[in-house]
Amino acid sequence: MKDMLKIGFMGSGVFAAECLRLLCEKIRPEWVITNTPKPAGRGLAPHATPVYAAASELGLVCHTTEKISKDADLLEWMKGNIPDLILVIDFGHILKEPLLSMARLQCINIHPSMLPAYRGAAPIQRAIMDGLAQTGVTLFKLDTGMDSGPVLSQVSVEIEKSDDTASLLLKCAKAGTEELLRYICDINSDEWVFTEQPEEGASLAPKIGKDEGKIDWNESSQRLYNMVRALSVSPGTYCTVKLKRLRIYEVQPCDESGKAGTVISVSDGMPVIACGSGALKLISVQPEGRKILNAAEWFRGSRLKIGDSL
Repeated sequence: MKDMLKIGFMGSGVFAAECLRLLCEKIRPEWVITNTPKPAGRGLAPHATPVYAAASELGLVCHTTEKISKDADLLEWMKGNIPDLILVIDFGHILKEPLLSMARLQCINIHPSMLPAYRGAAPIQRAIMDGLAQTGVTLFKLDTGMDSGPVLSQVSVEIEKSDDTASLLLKCAKAGTEELLRYICDINSDEWVFTEQPEEGASLAPKIGKDEGKIDWNESSQRLYNMVRALSVSPGTYCTVKLKRLRIYEVQPCDESGKAGTVISVSDGMPVIACGSGALKLISVQPEGRKILNAAEWFRGSRLKIGDSL
């Protein structure tokens, strides 16, 4: 039986938290490093990262930092607690030397795309928005570039038509962590082979802007359906109705047509809105200042009728 590697873990977001939970089913990291809690919500109370919450649940040693590259005390502590391998997942920090080469096996990342495609902060959302039927995960060694280091392994992941960001994130986290554990548990590290990424096929997946969730009904119904699947939770997809914002959480494509942005029919009590091509039936919505509602309930109280515009 091969010797088990000692692992350090650096991450912050939901994807990293899910990978951490899955990893701990077989291996417990020696330590976890995540971002310092930041003010959030109406009261601007400090909110810990999803990774901090996961580490607390799992009883792991966890440190926080605002900027790892300038955190002299934490870097000094790390020098005395160097593992064999540092996992850096969904962390949001630019890593530099000596951190990149501190561990014997350096820093490995799980990225939810088939690199070099969709380099950046939002590969899952961008893949759904682009209507892909398949994406994947890449295990690679960090370098000074953005998701540009040599690849250890890749695993494809199917994107079903019903997948949204939350469900695809879980699928990618599972696929990536299982592949990582296969290397850590079953393959001697001196047999790991890294391959340089090709420049051909490289693309970017930049962070989602707050305004990207604004619905333009002149777009095709398929494009808008993909957008809602990708962005309905964060930053949110929305339109305006009678000068008030209506958040849209779930829609269903319909084979109907009409003037873009107008209510063209009602199906099961739910309004069907015409798009540039095709139409969308609203399933779940949230009027400004209210809770999330079934679209039929909202439509009954909206005083809208067929022919009205959103």
